[in-house]
Amino acid sequence: MKYHFLYCTILCTTLFAQQKAPYEATWLLIEKAGNGYVVYNYPSRWNDGETKSPEIFRVRGDSLIWINIADDPARLVYKLSDVVKLNDNSYKFNFKRGTNFRFDYVDKANHIAQWRRYYSNGRLYGDDLYIDSLYNTFPIVDYEWKEGPIDGEAD
Repeated sequence: MKYHFLYCTILCTTLFAQQKAPYEATWLLIEKAGNGYVVYNYPSRWNDGETKSPEIFRVRGDSLIWINIADDPARLVYKLSDVVKLNDNSYKFNFKRGTNFRFDYVDKANHIAQWRRYYSNGRLYGDDLYIDSLYNTFPIVDYEWKEGPIDGEAD
């Protein structure tokens, strides 16, 4: 009996140690469409338009990778300096420099979270909804760019 207790203690400790944090996942940007949501595959505006990708946050260990079509993904790898648990559904990510992020579950049962992005001065510059890619049931559709200049570009 003593050995069963010891074995169970070691097994349970090992299993809990291997569990990942709730924010560790690949998160797909979802956007309101009609009565539901969709995941858009954005065609790149910088090449032939054939490359398509959804906007993604990927969190693993001490790294957060933000992949979007507007930037070079290699520049969007953030190394965490610390993660602060605010409550059971919210976490704040602090980085050594630059942008900070906050994760809030808005629908834990359906694996939907809001990711907020802050400038280093604390000003909010983005707060979008994302779904854990393992649980996505929303349609993935190709995004159609509107004609005209890209934001910030001259006509």
